[in-house]
Amino acid sequence: MAGRFTLSRQAAPVPVTHPASASLATNPWTVVAATTAVQALASATTLSVPTIAPRLAEMLGVSPALIGYQTTFIYSGAMATSVIGGAFVRRLGAGRASQAALVLAILGALLVIGGQLWTIALGSIVMGLGYGLTNPAASHLLMRFARGPRLNLIFSIKQTGVPWGGMLAGLMLPPVALAFGWRWAVALVAVLALGLLLALALARRQWDDDRDPTHGLRQNPFAAVLLVWRSRPLRYLSFASMALSLTQMCVLAFMTTLLVSEAGFGLVEAGFVVAIMQVAGVLGRVGWGLVADRIGDGFITLMVVTGLAVLACLAASQLTPAWPAWAVYGVGALFGSTAVGWNGVFMAEVARQAPPDRIGVATGGCMMLTFSSIIFGPALFGIVSVAIGSYALTYLVVAGVASLGGLSLVVARRVARAGAAVPRT
Repeated sequence: MAGRFTLSRQAAPVPVTHPASASLATNPWTVVAATTAVQALASATTLSVPTIAPRLAEMLGVSPALIGYQTTFIYSGAMATSVIGGAFVRRLGAGRASQAALVLAILGALLVIGGQLWTIALGSIVMGLGYGLTNPAASHLLMRFARGPRLNLIFSIKQTGVPWGGMLAGLMLPPVALAFGWRWAVALVAVLALGLLLALALARRQWDDDRDPTHGLRQNPFAAVLLVWRSRPLRYLSFASMALSLTQMCVLAFMTTLLVSEAGFGLVEAGFVVAIMQVAGVLGRVGWGLVADRIGDGFITLMVVTGLAVLACLAASQLTPAWPAWAVYGVGALFGSTAVGWNGVFMAEVARQAPPDRIGVATGGCMMLTFSSIIFGPALFGIVSVAIGSYALTYLVVAGVASLGGLSLVVARRVARAGAAVPRT
């Protein structure tokens, strides 16, 4: 049936030894739920600092604009582990890789709790190291246990972990920070990650029975990127992802600060807007996945999403205290459904275009390029916002970058339809 998740052993990158019905651990819904939860808590950890940025900046005596550098540290770490993510999954298993991602998220949170600029910077890098492992591991598990006719929907559900994590951060952390202090807010996310880490141990043995202990971790650091670069569809998909991820992170990193500093919102009220944005992100990711499966064209779906994200950026550039609350909520919802809602369709398209036995490597290569733009994007956003004296007007620049991403998608679709070959070696 088209509406059910089914396994496809022939299409899997490795031999499948456990049918989905054999155990709860290998049931497709279990795998989707687990990978979504890992993504959510890894995301919530990285977003813990931006969500409470005004209170944290006040405590440290620094400008909230410096939050862009914290995002840079996170994705520097994420880019580093993306290089070896595919090899790590092959050597230790996707289950162990997911657990390692959570361990690094917890360690990063503990460093942030140290409360010094250098511990926050180091903790952000460690969080990023964990975040970079999540997508290669999840793609491997989903393509092995949950592949079927609804590939865009499957990946979109998994990618809802990012807005779920943002929703958790936006709704829970500001009240905790105000009531008990910002350290307790960060600690809350670490405790939740620890609980999931222990729960994953129940499934790890079955998830990791395809690992290759002899597979080397020492890899050419550019091998994954070269795989992507030699495939024209993957290359232009990555260009689009660089633009869309920059847009997404500039929204997630600075929306709270923009609303508090320039739109007259309080910290908790701004957190509510962020939560609305993340709810819309969840609905958007699932909705766009359904649309892509229905029309059979992920590229067209991503083009529509990008165009709407540009409109959201243009609207954000005009935010002032005179705006009614409902209009601000609307901008947040539009941002969420587009700038936060595109990732699932993108990840499915990468998996579809990649060689079947190198999905983890291709995913890591695409994410490495994606993270490279995020490293510089939010930091440049902070610099530009200080230079022009407005967070809101800086979103005009972001709108231009997102537009370039839309052009890349046009090219990616054209070369994919022309039958551009993906390297199989």
